[in-house]
Amino acid sequence: MDQIFTFILLLLSLSGTFSKYVYINQKMDWRQAQIYCQQHYTDLAPVSNERDNNELQQLASNVNEIIWIGLVRNSSDRTEWLWSGGGAPTMYFWAKTEPNDYDHREDYGFLWKSKWYDGGLWYRITFFCYSASVVTEKKTWEEALEYCREHNDDLASVGSETEMLLIQKELSKQNTTEHVWIGLRFLSGDWLLMDGQEMDFEAWGEEGKPSCPHAKMRCGALQVAVGRKGTWKAHDCEERLNFICS
Repeated sequence: MDQIFTFILLLLSLSGTFSKYVYINQKMDWRQAQIYCQQHYTDLAPVSNERDNNELQQLASNVNEIIWIGLVRNSSDRTEWLWSGGGAPTMYFWAKTEPNDYDHREDYGFLWKSKWYDGGLWYRITFFCYSASVVTEKKTWEEALEYCREHNDDLASVGSETEMLLIQKELSKQNTTEHVWIGLRFLSGDWLLMDGQEMDFEAWGEEGKPSCPHAKMRCGALQVAVGRKGTWKAHDCEERLNFICS
């Protein structure tokens, strides 16, 4: 039991060292920033939960200016907001009186001191990208975790529908194993995401969430699904699969 808790502490203590977000110190309008992120990383940054929002604020702590995130108004319903990579926010961090849609032209979201504001396309500001990368080397789950962390990343934790869509977008560009490792592990009686965030989003397949998996089947993998939503599955930790860093 002590070894298990030591392993948990080792994994989660390292998780705060890395980030799935990249700050781009170039000033662009929102659409230009979106194209830049899609070409060089994965997409403009989504925010899945309060932890993500705090992480962005921490990364922006030395930047005394407003910063684009991947938030965009739904063109067919101006009361709704979406993420650049797909899906809608599950929680909001608007400042008071926001979004105010000044002159009915503020269709894009930016971050300022941990709060969200709406802004117009005439704004030229810096921005955050979200980065997920598919690694086509075949490794065990622990080898994949070590690889991602050695390369200043982490094994990808899927924290929302939007992150799932973005990861599937990256997978569609590669020929991979049928399942790929993600940052999901059964430890001390429960499934945990290795970046330390709460599991507010789950995507288990038809078999459901294994409550007491076999000792060998305690590592989480994502089924690669072309044209449909991928699902999570418990896999043998020693199996060699491709994986996703973020």
